[in-house]
Amino acid sequence: MKKITLLFALLVSSIGFSQTYDLLESFDGTGFEGTFGGTSAEYAADPSNASVQVIKITSSPTGTVWQGINVVLSGNYKLTSDTQLTMKLDVYSTTAITIAPKAQGGVSGAPESVTSVDHSGSGWETLTLTFDKSLDGKVPANGVYADFALHINWNTSSNNFGAADGRIFYVKNLQGLSATPPAALEPTDAPPTPPTYTGNNVMSLYSEAFTPAATITNVDWDDSAFQEVTIAGNKVLKIDGGNFIGMNLDVFLNATNMTHLHMDYWISTDHTPGTVLNPKLSNHGNQTAETSAIDITNIIESQDEVKKWQSKDFPLNGARESIKQFLITDAGKIGVYYLDNVYLYVAGTASVEDNLFNVSLYPNPASNRLNISAANTIQNAEIYNVLGKKVMNVTINKTSESIDISNLASGVYMIKYNIENTVGTAKFIKQ
Repeated sequence: MKKITLLFALLVSSIGFSQTYDLLESFDGTGFEGTFGGTSAEYAADPSNASVQVIKITSSPTGTVWQGINVVLSGNYKLTSDTQLTMKLDVYSTTAITIAPKAQGGVSGAPESVTSVDHSGSGWETLTLTFDKSLDGKVPANGVYADFALHINWNTSSNNFGAADGRIFYVKNLQGLSATPPAALEPTDAPPTPPTYTGNNVMSLYSEAFTPAATITNVDWDDSAFQEVTIAGNKVLKIDGGNFIGMNLDVFLNATNMTHLHMDYWISTDHTPGTVLNPKLSNHGNQTAETSAIDITNIIESQDEVKKWQSKDFPLNGARESIKQFLITDAGKIGVYYLDNVYLYVAGTASVEDNLFNVSLYPNPASNRLNISAANTIQNAEIYNVLGKKVMNVTINKTSESIDISNLASGVYMIKYNIENTVGTAKFIKQ
């Protein structure tokens, strides 16, 4: 009876600690993203099976001690103490080496983690990577990860990167516990309603608020795609972002008289440093290919700028007599985002909804305080500088407010206010 009880206990224990190793990337002609620190790497024939490609890695004797390679994965993987902290990698080497794999691209703040593993030099060996260490100033893995890297030389005795030595080895078949990414969040509300413009003072690329100046289609040379979806009764574009989205216009737009670009967007992922969503207008002066472009920098600076609609206005500088494409470059793992109300306009020509609500803005120019009042409740006001960056956001919820602008630099600003879900704008000067 005791033997049966012990056997049952051992069986339960083995089940509780079972590991799962899904194939994350074979590296058979795919998955190699790039090198760093001086390493060279390429796809090459498997030393034991010439019909299969693997990644051949060569250490540079003049490279950095932390040199290595980055790989790109088609899916995420999970490393946690309550599931598993291990992965597997096939490595071929004819000399004994120690390498330092790295779990990176943590989802929702998962920390980067570096471990080390030894290879005996016997040819192909399946190495088990256990991310329970605190190497290179990192911590044990804990979460879901989207990227993977490999530092190619680790010195166990010094517990640090080893001297570059010209080693050559091969890798294939990275395995781990696959993690299905959660469904991307989506907005539940519509973006702000644009102000009204007379016909010759606005050119709409995408918006239900205006007659379109052109029809957009997805280019075939970007790595993103868009589709039209309906959010809160309003049509918007859902963009599954890679590095950039490109949109062709079916006509060449002469936007010479337009002074600004507006767009509303909603980012579904948490903020990470380095995140940008940069719009670009491609000008085809000869109507055959791009001759110039208006590239706009739009940095996503904080968590406050994601998972809610953002309205941005950008001044236009540069040739724009023959706009044929609209593009957005994203960085910082934005993933899915939503876009609406993309239009060019002439600043200061919006129809004055002010008359409907008796909006008053004074003094103008202003030094320390800007007063705004209306016949109806002003829900909120946002202030933007000439670069289209939001510099203030004020919740009002009453018919008047005195806004402290003493910390603003001198210059021209735009105030955007919301009254009964109708958006109005006005310019003012900060002295």
